[in-house]
Amino acid sequence: MRKFLILCFFILNLFANSEFKFIDINKSILNGKNVYTLSQKFVELNEQIKEYKKFTDSNSSIYSGILKELEDQKKEILSEIPQVIVSQRINEKATESFLKIKQQLQETLKRSNDKSFIYVDTALNLAYLDIVESFYSSLLSLENLFKSAADSESIVNVIDEAMNDLQKTLSMDLSVYRTKITNPNEIEKISHKEEIIANTVNSYNEILKYLRVNSKLLESNYLFSILGLQNWIDRINEIANIHFLNTGKIVISILTLIFFFSLRKVFSHIVYFLLVKLIYRNKAKANEVKTIFIENIKKPVGFLLIVYAISVCLTITFYPAPVSFDLTNLFYIVYAALIAWLVLNILDGYGIVLVANLAKKSDKKEVVNLIIKILYFVVIIIALLFMLAQLGFNISAIIASLGIGGLAVALAAKDIIANFFASILLLFDNSFNQGDWIEISGIEGTVVEIGLRKTTIRTFDNSLVFLPNSTIMGANIKNWSKRKMGRHVRMYLGVTYDATPEQLESCVNDLRELLKNSPLVAQVDDNALKYGDTKIKYRQNLVSINDLEGYKNSCYVALSEFADSSINIELYFYTKAISANDFRQARQTLMLEFMRIIAKNGLSFAFPSRSVYVESLPKNFQNNKTF
Repeated sequence: MRKFLILCFFILNLFANSEFKFIDINKSILNGKNVYTLSQKFVELNEQIKEYKKFTDSNSSIYSGILKELEDQKKEILSEIPQVIVSQRINEKATESFLKIKQQLQETLKRSNDKSFIYVDTALNLAYLDIVESFYSSLLSLENLFKSAADSESIVNVIDEAMNDLQKTLSMDLSVYRTKITNPNEIEKISHKEEIIANTVNSYNEILKYLRVNSKLLESNYLFSILGLQNWIDRINEIANIHFLNTGKIVISILTLIFFFSLRKVFSHIVYFLLVKLIYRNKAKANEVKTIFIENIKKPVGFLLIVYAISVCLTITFYPAPVSFDLTNLFYIVYAALIAWLVLNILDGYGIVLVANLAKKSDKKEVVNLIIKILYFVVIIIALLFMLAQLGFNISAIIASLGIGGLAVALAAKDIIANFFASILLLFDNSFNQGDWIEISGIEGTVVEIGLRKTTIRTFDNSLVFLPNSTIMGANIKNWSKRKMGRHVRMYLGVTYDATPEQLESCVNDLRELLKNSPLVAQVDDNALKYGDTKIKYRQNLVSINDLEGYKNSCYVALSEFADSSINIELYFYTKAISANDFRQARQTLMLEFMRIIAKNGLSFAFPSRSVYVESLPKNFQNNKTF
């Protein structure tokens, strides 16, 4: 575990003159980018940012561009660190030198109890070494976790322990010795070292926090380890030994692509079996549902498997290092889009069939339809928020900003918001349902759909009308479908004036008796108490139950007037049938019976006629006997 100490060898010169100085990396010890160079560059950038921020109050416009450039460099370093953690090469001789210098400092600290400046200076040097040792020790532990494909929880535990150790170093109390130092130069040197230590600890903490936040992204080797792919790669490399080419990784990657590409053809059927076959009981429509379901999910499932295969191939390529955070984030974004696409297609497939059955049972099609649309909206919003989070946006800040910009958005989209809330109110108001025959603002037809913004009505001349929901809420709504029994009929039977009172009286009695006994006509006992549920009787004292539920049973037959050409008999009643077809059939049957009763009583239907009486004729017409 001590081999990591070579990474600290490059601060050995600080002990020669009690100053923190950093030297360039010895290429014979560490080649190219490595953890030490990146971490040290990160510390230096934080120090530069701290210096530049001192001038932001008076010259913020001048230094803002420089600060942004420095922050971008920090982000670049953070993205590179995971890649180089697993690629360190250790020089044991340099490690021994580091340990020797540390031992010398410890001995100096013991001998300098009576020399305040030397004691504080040496203590700070040792503290700095402990900080570096703790930090790089944690990175070495992370390297081992990466190679063993540990889960994110183990990674987080190691990082938390390292951050706690760094904070303990800052809690070191040297105030007793510092108060004894009176030399201004020595005080300045001590303060400068303390600033460097604080900046180093903060920088290391920032690096560790970045690794902690992205601990999930460091699990990319999990599948690699579970399947034991490294063993297969080693075997293939032994068989096909090509020094400049990792044949094992190439072969395993190709096989992975072939496997997932072939799996996409059967995976839709597997998903169908799990989501539909095991829970769908309607065997008669099973094939129809299967066709709809599989056709809807075939493409998203295919793309999802191909993208996953590519991510596995990248894991194999990068091993033992984790896949680049940028690439992993990109794959997460693609996964979110594809999964959202898959869920929406499942809703369009089996979801529609399932919900249609629920709507049929509940008789609330518009509620179920709104639930489907809300589900679409929720899936899309969740996917977008997840993708924004992966892109680095602060989702909490975005949600909070909605409160600030809510007023402006509400004013700009007040009509949309009004229509949305109107649609919610319409559902709870229960004014009409999908399929109802209604009349609103001069528009008469059948309700097709109650949407989030508008309601669609199909008129009886087969045109489609779209009414904003806010308009509907402020209009008079006539719902012809809100009736359980009783469709109104009011007609007049006009008989000729040669009818006698006895004939008319007999005819009226026969008509009244017909309506009283006809199974097509709503009678007095046809009411809500007879056909409703048990709750009806408890509500009858609160409201007019028959009117609330839609039961009408009035029936009147009587002479109404002496019209110009006829004596009219008024018939006022309600048919039991309320549907268009049944109502027309019932009305036709009753009208034929009315004709038979009229004929039975020796009466005849009157028709409009006019008699003209001429008092005198001109003389030239009087002698002419023919007209």
